[in-house]
Amino acid sequence: MGLDVMTESSSIQKALRVLKTVQRHHEEGLRLTDVCREQGLEKPTALRLLRELLAQGLVARDARSKKYYLGDYCRKLGESLAAQSSLSVRYGPLLRRISDRTEDASFLVILQDLDTLCIGREVGAYPIQALAIPVGNRQPIGVGAGGLAMLASFDDDVTEHYLKVNRARFLKYKSLTLEQLRMRIARARKRGYAVIGSHAVSKVTGVGVTLMNKEGDVLGGISVAALDNRMTQKRQEAVAQIIREEMNRFLDK
Repeated sequence: MGLDVMTESSSIQKALRVLKTVQRHHEEGLRLTDVCREQGLEKPTALRLLRELLAQGLVARDARSKKYYLGDYCRKLGESLAAQSSLSVRYGPLLRRISDRTEDASFLVILQDLDTLCIGREVGAYPIQALAIPVGNRQPIGVGAGGLAMLASFDDDVTEHYLKVNRARFLKYKSLTLEQLRMRIARARKRGYAVIGSHAVSKVTGVGVTLMNKEGDVLGGISVAALDNRMTQKRQEAVAQIIREEMNRFLDK
């Protein structure tokens, strides 16, 4: 292997490590000095790698804070992978039925590491749609209604694990505390559906139900979102009932 090839390979590996570092801290962002510290790089090297990633759209830099975040091309990659997901294809018609009946946006999320990943979204006919998250969006499990419903379906020790490891991350969502989440989880277990609002997206409330297969395995979470003034308690109950009815009808096919 020639020296030029070896050098190029080493540069690519360093760039990928930098990209992964930015991904791990995507929510809060990273400064150049943070990247240098985490990867053990000199500033000129880190800056060169970040500029290459910027040029490809893999990272983005906020001009005011000077922090680096995942770029738009990463979002597009996530959307592309999600669109090809067997779950999104299989349960797309279910989301369509739910949005047709509720007239609001519906979402399908799955568990990925400590997060939920949105792999499906349908839009309803109501004039104002609460498009809370796009396909490809990741957020700590429990911040959204679908993930909260999933937490309520897990065993206590599993639920507590996700709550505790994500504790600091929850606080970035309008100071969402473990106590608040535990209360919502208890309510979800009692009612059979989860409700959470105005944390991930201001003035939006979501209703979520766990998606399970016939064997009772948790596959993900389905939620419907609407503006707070539309999603009254009475409507929350009606929406949850629609989601459950359509899930049961789908599984009976």
